[in-house]
Amino acid sequence: MVMDSQPKKVAILIEQGVEDAEFQLPYNALKKAGAEVVVLGSRVNEEYKGKQGKLNIKADATTTESIATDFDAVIIPGGQAPDKMRTNMKTVQFVEDALENGVLVASVCHGPQVLIEGDMLDGVRATGFRAIRKDMQNAGAEFVDEPLVIDDNLITSRRPGDLPIFVTAILQQLNLNIPDTTLPPISDLDAGWWKLGEEWGGSSRSEVVNALNTAIQGERYSLETFQHYYDNATDDAMKELFQEILQHKNQHVQQLEARLAVFNEKPSLPAAVSNLYASIKSFFQNDQTDVEILRRALGDLQTGVVDTYNLRNMLTDPATVEILDQMEVTLARDEQRIANLYKDRLGGSSASRSDRTPQSPKPSSRPAVTGA
Repeated sequence: MVMDSQPKKVAILIEQGVEDAEFQLPYNALKKAGAEVVVLGSRVNEEYKGKQGKLNIKADATTTESIATDFDAVIIPGGQAPDKMRTNMKTVQFVEDALENGVLVASVCHGPQVLIEGDMLDGVRATGFRAIRKDMQNAGAEFVDEPLVIDDNLITSRRPGDLPIFVTAILQQLNLNIPDTTLPPISDLDAGWWKLGEEWGGSSRSEVVNALNTAIQGERYSLETFQHYYDNATDDAMKELFQEILQHKNQHVQQLEARLAVFNEKPSLPAAVSNLYASIKSFFQNDQTDVEILRRALGDLQTGVVDTYNLRNMLTDPATVEILDQMEVTLARDEQRIANLYKDRLGGSSASRSDRTPQSPKPSSRPAVTGA
């Protein structure tokens, strides 16, 4: 068999606001594997900046003059870029031509917005960022909530945390290897994917460890705080709900600490003593009524949802991101349950309507998320 000596030619689409890691990891890995990587934008004289401010690059060419079948693969990174790409009919047509002619198309995060625009998802198994799940389903896709979905010549992934698996799948589909780098089977979700993420320009070991410590700090703090709410509540339904939330937070701490141990690390000092800090703060709180306790609890959970979401999107370690993702889902559900109980108790008060005007949840004093 005669081997093709020509390097693989891969197009990576670019637009303003692209998610930095979703461009950088495939770009760097493909370069290391010896591929010819061509950056395609809508204008060649424009500097494209990443959403996180880490990327600043000019396109090599545009989708207007490029021919899809000249490439072995086309990659659509996410972020804010796909929403701009989908308004460029030349870009949409370029991707459609690639898909129809058997060229490998790989799309991550919000990337499927381009596929939606070109009616390319009807009857296709695919995944993407959770926020566009319904859009993908309305476009006819069978949405699959997994790190990697391959349907014929289409590869899709959900978020930055899936990138090491996503990029490995692209390399394997193109029969590419990187010298001195072992690519695990894409089915092995327990492989040390964070190492490949770091090698290709994603989050480093220290960033993953810092993120885990930040999450532990937040959950230990709120664990002590919700114990205070449980102890001071007089409403049986509130106490039952707080008890369930305490169980969830205990589970989160255990999962986070177990993941931290994989890196041969123990919780940092701030994470280890955050419950003591919360205990001192709780001592000086003057919640007088069940409604006030619910308002404060709601603020704590809302802060937790946002912090966990931000931490999740900072990392390219699939295992850590999966823990944070499930945490976010649980926190959001608990937030809604607290909100429902709060509105129910507020509406059932004997106070006048003017006295019962809902107030914004009290800001949480939970430790803030900082960059890893």
